[in-house]
Amino acid sequence: MPTPVEHLRRMLANPVCLALDVPDWERGRSLLDLLEPRPGMVKIGPVLYMREGRRVSEWLENTDRPVFLDFKWHDIPHTVGEAVAGIPGHAVRMVTVHAQGGARMIASAREAAELKGSDRPLVVAVTLLTHLDAMELAKLGVHDRWKEVQKLGSVALASGADGLVMSPGDLVQARLEWGPSPFFVTPGIRFETQTSPRKPADDQVLAETPETALKKGSDLLVVGRPILESPQPSEVLGALIRMSRTV
Repeated sequence: MPTPVEHLRRMLANPVCLALDVPDWERGRSLLDLLEPRPGMVKIGPVLYMREGRRVSEWLENTDRPVFLDFKWHDIPHTVGEAVAGIPGHAVRMVTVHAQGGARMIASAREAAELKGSDRPLVVAVTLLTHLDAMELAKLGVHDRWKEVQKLGSVALASGADGLVMSPGDLVQARLEWGPSPFFVTPGIRFETQTSPRKPADDQVLAETPETALKKGSDLLVVGRPILESPQPSEVLGALIRMSRTV
């Protein structure tokens, strides 16, 4: 019997996750209806959910699309477990927690996810946020990015996390460290024309191209702005999917 990670890898139509980071549900739903082909997964974050929670919850109860609920929970174990247990419907296939929440919190999230049965959501841990550059990390007392990612990632995986949110720049070392089993989710995906120079408003400091991320071992590319800001979003998504099939 396949593990939940293996099951999700097999069921995804493609490795592109659309980050639905839009200000209102009407725009988000219109974009989902417009896009063809479909992204392999749709990411719902806290901004859209806080603004449109009722309508998003209703959609989660009825959609057939795989959903990534990206709330990055970081709280006491009981609270995080109850939050995972309260996810509506069966569409959510993956949730995020912060590895800094510690072993008991991550274990609580995993236990709550397992109560949802064989189609449970994966619990994926965030180590270091991708906007943190060397100066910001130094203010937090972190002077070696990879050592901190390694420490937090090891705690998370040993505590029941199914995978990690992994910046493109850390992927090679991560696969060498933890092998093929963990599910790696990669934000900070940009096309060549968008990675240099970086836009002032772009807070992803470790962005790389989709080809590079997939070759380095990413399972899922989280892509928002390149699709959302394009006048032809279906063409951008289609190109990404076609590219992913050649890597």
